[in-house]
Amino acid sequence: MAQQSKIAIFCGKGGVGKTTLSLAMGLRHAAAGRKVVVVSSHPLPELALSVSLDGLGARSPEAVQNLFVVHIDARELLAEVVQNNFPVEWMVKAVLNSSIYRNLIEVAPGLKEFYFLARLQALAERQDHGEADFEYLFWDAPATGHFLSTLDSARNFETFLTGPLAAAGAELTRFLSHASGIALLPTLTLEEMAMEETVEMCHKLAARHGMTARAAIANLVSPLATAGDAGVEAVRAALAERGDDPVLSFAFRRGLLERGRRELLAQTLGAPVVAVERVRHATDDVDLLFQIAGALESLPAL
Repeated sequence: MAQQSKIAIFCGKGGVGKTTLSLAMGLRHAAAGRKVVVVSSHPLPELALSVSLDGLGARSPEAVQNLFVVHIDARELLAEVVQNNFPVEWMVKAVLNSSIYRNLIEVAPGLKEFYFLARLQALAERQDHGEADFEYLFWDAPATGHFLSTLDSARNFETFLTGPLAAAGAELTRFLSHASGIALLPTLTLEEMAMEETVEMCHKLAARHGMTARAAIANLVSPLATAGDAGVEAVRAALAERGDDPVLSFAFRRGLLERGRRELLAQTLGAPVVAVERVRHATDDVDLLFQIAGALESLPAL
């Protein structure tokens, strides 16, 4: 089997910080001299509006040399297939502009997802002098439902089709079943609904694809959620001294709730839960990402 990148998949419901965490993880490894590609679920112009890497070169020239961020547009991949199979430009335009083609790529079940995974595989298995071109590939996966259907597409193409697409589906299934090279990192906030969705997603991934969580990431937690027992008791004592302080009392109860939920989630998933505190102050987005990267150092090795 050819060498391939070590892959980490940041998956879970939308709005929990998967994009930020995948970029932070990418920066951490790129700054350490490892070549990294982050596959974003957001088009790059949209991503640039939400996260700025201005100033990265001054802070970490090494990271600038080693960090690559891409967005895979399945529609563009399908257009490339048409261009590669029709040598005449006017024929290419006629096909791409036809309603039959446009309807096909929107309606055909799993077609766009299949081509997305094929390009993801190509990135992970790209070679440079006999070695994987990228040491790490971090996939900022789409929200839970779309993520599951994307993975299902490879299996469905292998199971229900014959010919070249079925063979390609089998190759994708082989790629995704290389469990030792893929770290599944369910990402969530410690809210009840998010936890339920995460557990359900992990059960489906195990049943359908034999994939289990390497670790879960609880994002945007309060400081008490990561404090040691001595820290918790110190806050409890301070609260007792100050008497009826509703703000401190609420923060304390919230912190205890998050600690309990983190422990419950770890037991349910059978995997460690790494907590990432909400960053309280950052000079810019690059500083924010490096602070988050520090919290991710406690993740199990990929």
